[in-house]
Amino acid sequence: MRSLHRTIAAGTKVAASLPTVYTTLANQQISLRRAEVSMIAGPPGAGKSTFALHWALKAARPTLYFSADTYSDTMALRLAAMITDTDQNMIEPLMSDPAWAASVLAEASHIRWCFESAPSLADIELEIAAFLEMFGQYPELIVVDNLLDCTHSDGDEWNSMRSLLREFKWWARETGSALLVLHHTSESSSGNPAPPRSSIQGKVAQTPALILTVTNSQPGFMGVAAVKNRYGPADYSGSTVSWLSYEPARMHLGDMEAR
Repeated sequence: MRSLHRTIAAGTKVAASLPTVYTTLANQQISLRRAEVSMIAGPPGAGKSTFALHWALKAARPTLYFSADTYSDTMALRLAAMITDTDQNMIEPLMSDPAWAASVLAEASHIRWCFESAPSLADIELEIAAFLEMFGQYPELIVVDNLLDCTHSDGDEWNSMRSLLREFKWWARETGSALLVLHHTSESSSGNPAPPRSSIQGKVAQTPALILTVTNSQPGFMGVAAVKNRYGPADYSGSTVSWLSYEPARMHLGDMEAR
């Protein structure tokens, strides 16, 4: 049992946001908040992983990144392209030089990685505990890419995902971390610029405080829709979209004026 005024006086972070890296989204009161679960959802190939990786890189806060969907070599290539703002085809030959690759990737040294292909709750708990032991603090951002790759023994697939999100909520509160989970929407949810909240697989929209759905239906752009937002405006239909510039070949993502 806690006294709220004593919690605040003690300096505990309450729903504090991570650094905002997109002015376009900040203007819509979209942010990743500590001690909350947030979700990025979209169909395969929409750019969810690019979005999460770029946010983690630019926020520059201690991060624990569970990359079940992408192997380390591919992630290193994407990250190097993102950091240098260079096409991945041009970066790939350079990655054979370990000294060059290490010097570039040092810019992302605040991100620690787990590449377990199907992380369980026990795996996630162990990695969080290891982070705490190594750095003396919990990560400020935890990224889980993606929900479908996580394993849980609680019934069928949909019940398992709901249980996982409840566990993620507990971990977010326990650690004070912003916990960002990536997830899929149905591919047949077209009609609005971005997928609606109803298209999220498994009907798992109850737990996250923020749900962003993404689309890359317009070449050169990524559309981001807040279909749920406890701390700002939201449109469950996916009709209200903020547009970012997006060039996947060089892993570029940013505000329109930064193109």
